[in-house]
Amino acid sequence: MRERDLEDEAGTAMRLVPTDPWRARATALRVRAAARRAGDAAAESAAERVLGLAGRETHSVRSAARHLRRAVAVADGAGLPVYAARARMTLALVRADQGDILEAVRLGEAAAAHLEGLEAARLRHQLALVAQRQGLLETALREYGGALTVFRREGDLLWEAKLLNNRGVLQAYRGRPDAAEADLVRAEQLYRELEQDLAVADVRWNRGFAAGRAGRIVTALTHLDAAEEHYTAHHLSPAMIMMDRCDVLLSAGLHDEARDVAAAAVAELARRRMTADLAEARLLLAAAALACDDLESARHAARLAGRAFDQQDRPGWAAVARYMLLRTDWAAGQRGPAVLRAALAAAAELRTAGWATPAADATLIAARCALAAGRTEQATELLRQAGRARSGGPAAQRVSAWHAEALLRIAAGDRRGAQAALRAGLRALDEHRLTLGATELRVRAAEHGLDLVATALSLAVADGSARDVLTWAERGRAAAQQLRPARPPADPRLAAEIAELRAVVAVREQALAEGRDARRHSQRQTQLERSIRERVRRTRPGGSVAPTAGTGPAALTTHLAGRALIELITVAGTLHAVVLAGGRLSRHELGPVEQINAEVRALRFALHRMAVRDLPVRSGAKRLDRMLFGPLRARIGDAGLVIVPSGRLHGVPWRMLPGCRDRAITVAPSAAAWQRAVTTVPAGDRTVLVAGPGLPGAADEIGSLSTSYPGVPALTGPDAAVTRVLRAIDGAGRVHIAAHGTFRADNPQFSALRLGDGPLTAYDLETLRRPPGLVVLSACDSGLSTVHRGDELMGFAAALLAMGARSVIATVAPVRDGATLEVMLRLHEQLRAGRGPAAALAAAQDAAAADDPAAAAFVCYGAG
Repeated sequence: MRERDLEDEAGTAMRLVPTDPWRARATALRVRAAARRAGDAAAESAAERVLGLAGRETHSVRSAARHLRRAVAVADGAGLPVYAARARMTLALVRADQGDILEAVRLGEAAAAHLEGLEAARLRHQLALVAQRQGLLETALREYGGALTVFRREGDLLWEAKLLNNRGVLQAYRGRPDAAEADLVRAEQLYRELEQDLAVADVRWNRGFAAGRAGRIVTALTHLDAAEEHYTAHHLSPAMIMMDRCDVLLSAGLHDEARDVAAAAVAELARRRMTADLAEARLLLAAAALACDDLESARHAARLAGRAFDQQDRPGWAAVARYMLLRTDWAAGQRGPAVLRAALAAAAELRTAGWATPAADATLIAARCALAAGRTEQATELLRQAGRARSGGPAAQRVSAWHAEALLRIAAGDRRGAQAALRAGLRALDEHRLTLGATELRVRAAEHGLDLVATALSLAVADGSARDVLTWAERGRAAAQQLRPARPPADPRLAAEIAELRAVVAVREQALAEGRDARRHSQRQTQLERSIRERVRRTRPGGSVAPTAGTGPAALTTHLAGRALIELITVAGTLHAVVLAGGRLSRHELGPVEQINAEVRALRFALHRMAVRDLPVRSGAKRLDRMLFGPLRARIGDAGLVIVPSGRLHGVPWRMLPGCRDRAITVAPSAAAWQRAVTTVPAGDRTVLVAGPGLPGAADEIGSLSTSYPGVPALTGPDAAVTRVLRAIDGAGRVHIAAHGTFRADNPQFSALRLGDGPLTAYDLETLRRPPGLVVLSACDSGLSTVHRGDELMGFAAALLAMGARSVIATVAPVRDGATLEVMLRLHEQLRAGRGPAAALAAAQDAAAADDPAAAAFVCYGAG
């Protein structure tokens, strides 16, 4: 074969890389062999470059670097500077993939002297990508713009698509979701026109990443699933896509599903022997397992990850893995000398590696172990050391520092000073939440706010202050319910700073994990946090970023209007109740949580059996009633109740408890959430009636209700499609949906109501511009929620309340088909008579038999 033909065939292989990297590799191997026989250095270098690109496309980064170094060496040896420059240009990108940014820059600068025109623009694009990896986002954006001008002038659609794909990711890092989507949609369009199917899948992957960072969870998962399907169909590893999916799920609080996805990514990477990525996936699995309280899995994954990082000489990642192991031991309740030694060693290692926040947290763990062992002098010194960062540094570090200061003051007997330190820690936590969504999801295991609130609650209980117990319980619940702001605040400058802060945190932590200098990023993070803190103080940006305010008894009493508030709180394994009635607060100890949980399980089991068999069974409701309300009866009298549950108590069918009959009851995730619901301006006065398919009795129920609401059209059959229902209920005053309901314990946000054309999920509710005032869900399990640590709720009814619905009436158990008709007719009769949702439901339930499971299954949530 002639030399020109060999180079042409190498060029053909190059064009195959994005669409079929395996075929490109096979072609390049043939070209390389022929070039070596012919002594054609140019074709050999070009073939090695194709092999490098194919290796990168299939995530074989080490192989890619080896081939590209060979391409450079062959070209240099033959005196072919342009071919060497092309290989250096590609090698620069691979070295950036491997974390060696300095060499990537050096290679790019060496290549620049020998490239012109389109190739010079391509190099400029590659160097912009390297700058993006460095965290120099504005520099990268400027360089992308210069290269794009050349690509469009020359009509280079392939490189325009590549650039827009990369710039779209950059815009996502900058917190510009609309700009990211515009770039990525155009890139996808170009790749489709060029029939680059694998590149299309990569763009979908990036669209998923960008949507995840913007809080658009369903959109993110949809794009990531599409990319993963393409990779799997073409025998490419989808593991890296799965890791991004895990990050999205973790950011949404879907810990169980995140753990399953991380485990699948680990299995895939192990099968393909992708050892570097495997170690990172194991660390991600450890974080997800720890979030699920699966401590054995977390410990095993962290241990394997740490061992691999040590073998790969990646000290930054290794330090994080050992920290994860320490957090797992701490979560398991280990406080002995071994954990103390491990915490001291971890703190020193993390400090050396530049991980200031985990180092402070490890020091705090060491101090608490020393306190538990009675080593007061050592504990005091460690607490002083951990507390030094309370006035500077990143917000997460200041949370740990203030917690240490509080423990130090408790040890010195300064309880008032300890409370002040704890309040300062929660103010820092409000700022720390602004960064959530960045890569710290992979490495941050410390649940700083919950640990801090637990200390504050223990202090308040010991002091006997009902007011302090209520205040701190509310702060803990607020922290748990604000995982991640999904929408930007109203102030555009504040939104821009929050977006930049997330990007800086992501880049900083990646640099630390790879052992690179992150001081510049740390300084910028501190500057941004200070600016955001000052801006929040000057403005009222909206609930997604505003610090959580306390809920005072006086304000609550005004809205209670004769009702009693009962907030149930778990402190160190014991259930406590704070009661606000008649303007007075009181605290009551109710007993061990485990005993109460056992009775809750028995009660729910009984309700399930009653619903299925239609037979009365012994429920144990009286025992649970005595445990919960026995100590409170003198305080609550016969008043209506607002109940804020804890843990398993969120699933109680309150109607079955003797002390709850003959009174109106509403349930809320927190006193603050109830107060917001009560003070929310009601939505419009429209009524919407919906019947889902396949549920005997649903059409009859909606038909019967229609006679009570003249002129209100009922959406049934094909008319009850998801988009039409969402359009109808947007801003409605009263909505009633009778449909099959499914509660997904593994992924509560996909709990759904079955409508005419498919499921209406909790995620679909995010599209509503204005939530309805009252939603009645005549569907099985529609009121159930998964309860995470800190009473963080996830489920269909919880999603409606979080979006601003004033009240939701839903079920906490299965109900037999058609069994709800009479209860629902009585409910709406009471509503039309002007009674509030809680009172209307109580009246409807009182008219039913005491052992009617259909009536007992309904609970009123929200304002009531």
